[in-house]
Amino acid sequence: MSAQTAPPGRIDGDDLEALQAAVGVLAAKWSVVVLARLDAGSSRFNELLRQIDGVSRRMLSATLRQLERDGLVERHVFARVPARVGYELSPAGHELLSALAPLAGWGVEHRAELFAAREQFDRMQEWRSNRESMQARSRAGAPPASII
Repeated sequence: MSAQTAPPGRIDGDDLEALQAAVGVLAAKWSVVVLARLDAGSSRFNELLRQIDGVSRRMLSATLRQLERDGLVERHVFARVPARVGYELSPAGHELLSALAPLAGWGVEHRAELFAAREQFDRMQEWRSNRESMQARSRAGAPPASII
């Protein structure tokens, strides 16, 4: 936290910038999954590719490169023929995963509420869309869709 710590539950100033930077690291779709897989220990590229369902070679490569750039993953090249490359979490990567544990707990605790809220929102959006469509037809003088 910064020297001028915000009241509990409120984030601003330097703390907000730091939080924004940390969240930016995690914004990429595959970042958290890659970090979680590397928490088990060092892995080679193809091992990660097999472990992470749905990720393409290109996206895994880009994600690893960005995590390395952010100092969360360390890349080790071993002089062999063919060359062997391994990836592991840096100390900062381990710290970040530890910091994410409470967020994961919050997600588990509130998962049902999140899904219910999304369903309700989607139903409301569909209802509004249907209502707007019917209003537009009625202004245009067309018969309601239920009559057509």
